[in-house]
Order: sequence, then structure tokens, then C-alpha cells
Amino acid sequence: MTPDIAKETQRIAYLDILRILATFGVVFLHVSCREYYSTFISFDWYLAAFNGSLVRWAVPVFVMISGALFLNPARDIPTKDILSQKIPRLLLAYVFWWLVYSVIMSSCSLIFGDAIGLPFSYEFFMPRFHLWFLPMLMGIYLLIPFLRKIAADEKLLRFALVLWIVYLTGSFFMVIEIPQISPLFAMNIVVGHTGYFLLGYYLSKVSITAKQLKIIYLLGILGFILTVAGNIILSIHDGESNDMFLNTLSMFVVLMAAALFVFIKEISPKIENKTTKLVNYVRQDLFGIYLTHALWLTVLNRAVIRNLCNQAVTIPLIAIAVFVLSLYTTKLIRKIPFLKNFVE
Repeated sequence: MTPDIAKETQRIAYLDILRILATFGVVFLHVSCREYYSTFISFDWYLAAFNGSLVRWAVPVFVMISGALFLNPARDIPTKDILSQKIPRLLLAYVFWWLVYSVIMSSCSLIFGDAIGLPFSYEFFMPRFHLWFLPMLMGIYLLIPFLRKIAADEKLLRFALVLWIVYLTGSFFMVIEIPQISPLFAMNIVVGHTGYFLLGYYLSKVSITAKQLKIIYLLGILGFILTVAGNIILSIHDGESNDMFLNTLSMFVVLMAAALFVFIKEISPKIENKTTKLVNYVRQDLFGIYLTHALWLTVLNRAVIRNLCNQAVTIPLIAIAVFVLSLYTTKLIRKIPFLKNFVE
């Protein structure tokens, strides 16, 4: 999703395919979750719980792709390049789109008032919901020199991944709140997603047997089932929507992300020729799609459109429309010399 990834995956077909799937997964997630916190225990709520669980792997897969690329020992990544090029580019994109969304949303609120369903307030000057990914990735980039040391030692890498899983599991069950134990498993966003960075590199390099593939796929399916069931059961128990199982650092989401990553890697040789045209057409625009899709969500993801017929039909259609419109918005922006720097 980042501009660096867009340039580095030209000859790694499965990573390009994963990026397209993950980008659409993010769009689909943001379209489908509208009712999850507003229509508790209804058909639309159950649909939102299902759809939200179905694509929770999207952001983790982005981070895994980054790890597969930036931890590759064949690539020379000087620390000075990280500090002087990669992080500043993400920072500029973050600040630019923060300002763009603040201006657009506050202006719409002043002009239309409640017509867009959002009151004018200081909240419009807060970063839009999807931009959190950029500072998180910047934090991981700062750790790349240390992560490459870990990735270079297979035993150390495996130990780090096992430790990450242990901490994810412990963090997940911190809800128990055992006073003397819970602080041990506290995990912030950057450190937590760093595990996905390492996992992506590990899965990109490791050889997996047919038996292991079956286990990974079964665990991925199990992760999805437990995510859906956990959401519904825990929410009903609490009497309100609960998103504990939807957290990207849930071990069940890890299972889904790992299974999808491996699945696409394994089938890529069989579908590469069929996807080449699509990959070449959208590859450079995926970062822009991620950045701009929230604009089209505001326009298209409205109740009046969603309720035209059953939302099981309208949600996928809206997601496709948002993806396509964001794609061509990005292509248009990339034709403008100054603005293209903020979507590439």
C-alpha cells in the first residue's frame, strides 16, 4: 500500500495480488461496518459482524507485505534512507490528507449541516479514521534496522514470532484484568504490528509442506469462525457491540492473515497470467485508493443507497463503486505534478 511497496513488487506476483485484495478488503470493511455500532441485534448488524470479520486480515496483510520486502537481506536499506526518504514521504502524505479531509468535511458540514449526517465540530479536524495506518507504519520503519538483525537469524526470527504470539494471546485475555499479570502483556499498536512485519518475511521465505498447508488453511478458517462467533456471543453478552475479536492484534485475525498470505503465494503461479493486466493497471494506484476512498465513502455509503435493497447486495456493490471511483480519482491526481507526490 505504501509508495515503496508499489515500486518493489513488480516481479513478485503474489505480493501484487495480495495488495489488491487487501486494498479492496479495507474498502469493503469500511463500507460494511456502518451498522455494527448503530443497529444492535438486527439483520444488518449480523451482516456487519460477518462482513467485518471476513476482511479483518486486510491491514495485517499490508504490514506482512512490507515485511516480506524490507526484511529481505538481498535489499540494501541504509538507515539514512529510512530517515531521510521513506518516513518523510509517509509523514507528508499523512499531513496532506489530514488537512484535505479536515477542510472537505468541515466545509460540507457548514454548507449542508446535518444533511451529510455529521455535525460541524472539532472532530472534523482530527485525522480521518483510515489515516492511523501511516504513523503506525512510520513507527515500524524506525525499527527496520533492528528487525533486519532478527530476520537474518532464523532461530531468533522464530523465537521472536513465538514470543509475539504469546504476547498477543496474553494481551487478548487481559480483559480478565489480573492486576499483577495484565501489565506484562500490554502491547501498543506499533510493537503489536511489528510481529506481522516479521511474519510476512518469514512466510515469504519458508518452505511449506502440503500437510502444513492444510493445517494453515484450517487454522485460517477456524480463525474466521471464532472471530464471527466471538463478536456475536460477546456482544450479546454485553448488550452492545463489542469489537474485541475484531482487533487486528487478535490471534484469530493472525490466523486469517497468515492463511490468506500463504494461499495467494501458493496459487499465484497458476493465476499470474490471468491477473497480469489487472495488476499492471492498478498497482501504482493502490496507495492512492487507500488514501482517497474515505472521500467516496461519504458520498456513496449512505443509508438511502444501502437500503435500496437487501444490504447483502448493496454493500458489495458500494464497495466496488468506491474502489473504482477511488482508482480513477488517484489516476487523475497522479496527472497533476505537485499532487502526485501524495499518492505515490
